Amino acid sequence: MHSERGNSEEEKYLNLEYRNNVLHFNGLNLENFLNKQKTPIFIFSQDILEKQYNKVMEVFSSLNTDSLAIAFSLKSNSLPEVAQTFAELDSHFEVTSKGEIKHVIENGGNPRKIIYTNIVKTPSSIRFAIGQGIELFAVDSWSDMINIERVCRSLKEEVDILVRINPGIQLSNTLFSCSGQKSKIGIQIPDNLNESSLFKSVLTHCLTSEWLSFQGLHVHLGSQIVILDQYREGMRKVSHLISQIEKLDIVINVLDIGGGFPVDYGMTSVPSISEFRDVIQEIFNGQLLSKKLILESGRYFTAPSCVLAFKVSVIKEIDPLIHIVCLDGSFYNTIPDVIFADWNFPIKKVKIDVNSQITPYIIVGSTNDTLDSYNAKNEENPFVNLRKLKENDNLVFLQAGAYSISYNSTYCMEERPLVHFIHSDGEKGKN
Repeated sequence: MHSERGNSEEEKYLNLEYRNNVLHFNGLNLENFLNKQKTPIFIFSQDILEKQYNKVMEVFSSLNTDSLAIAFSLKSNSLPEVAQTFAELDSHFEVTSKGEIKHVIENGGNPRKIIYTNIVKTPSSIRFAIGQGIELFAVDSWSDMINIERVCRSLKEEVDILVRINPGIQLSNTLFSCSGQKSKIGIQIPDNLNESSLFKSVLTHCLTSEWLSFQGLHVHLGSQIVILDQYREGMRKVSHLISQIEKLDIVINVLDIGGGFPVDYGMTSVPSISEFRDVIQEIFNGQLLSKKLILESGRYFTAPSCVLAFKVSVIKEIDPLIHIVCLDGSFYNTIPDVIFADWNFPIKKVKIDVNSQITPYIIVGSTNDTLDSYNAKNEENPFVNLRKLKENDNLVFLQAGAYSISYNSTYCMEERPLVHFIHSDGEKGKN
């Protein structure tokens, strides 16, 4: 688990700054704010969402493509203000359900910029999507393709199709691998397109269907990719498949290359998005010239846009060396990824005394559940080093905006935290 370490340039970028020993986020004095608020509370910055989006567009714009688009993965964060932000940025959206489709459209998203990707698309959800003007579907299996085609035939509507492929690369250092031989996601890439395979059957059917218009490929290796060589291997397989398809004079107009760009949860090394861009440039080398390239991302945008604030409720001094800090919320109703993924969210004390002693703490949640700890799985070094704490001090966890809103629960009948959203124009709102 992190201590109060930090990179000054990174923190400036993330709108974090200590002024007179009080932490400010996006110009908001957190001490003053939290003295008037119930905790725990998520505090989001629209400015950082916009910065992250513009950063990705800027970095990847150097690729030689016909056009470049970003599809925000709504599942990473379903706040209305987040969807509205990406709609205002004219973003595409990657959605996985009828509910997400409705949410995007209700918050200003363009239905013609929605990509429906879920592995199970029910006939009613397909019918709803087409009725809303969605034109692009990722086909995940033979059955998925047939279901889409049947609805299209009944509605007499043609839709655009991306065939979702699985390069068979098992990612390590992340729980969220979408590739690999046993993955439920996508259709395995064949070694040789001239031989019989499920991919070839799906591709052939799409090319001959009256209701399905083949536009290209969809691939997503997974979330929080930290080993570039694995990403490179996956992209190499995609590039080889493109070469085989184009040798058959089949036109690929769109390549949706997914995302997986990582954020810093205390890992030893996190590749930059420029390094991912360089891998794409290296591997595809001219193949993107006549194609629309779509990048899908959720975590990279939403994680750094939020700090999660708690109050220290109880400090239990087990012995002179072991201090247990009990917060006023649990990981269940805040950031379940602490346990699910064993990620170390950076922690900062809101108000610091620079002369106080650095003290090791074990930080736990408010329930009786023994799993409810913010560093429960770190048995070798279970401590978080912070300047000396007292009860009613405020702590904030950084990188808290991805999946926390989507995952958190009411376990033990705890209330979900409030949400405070800081708009770029200075308007502040709370849900």
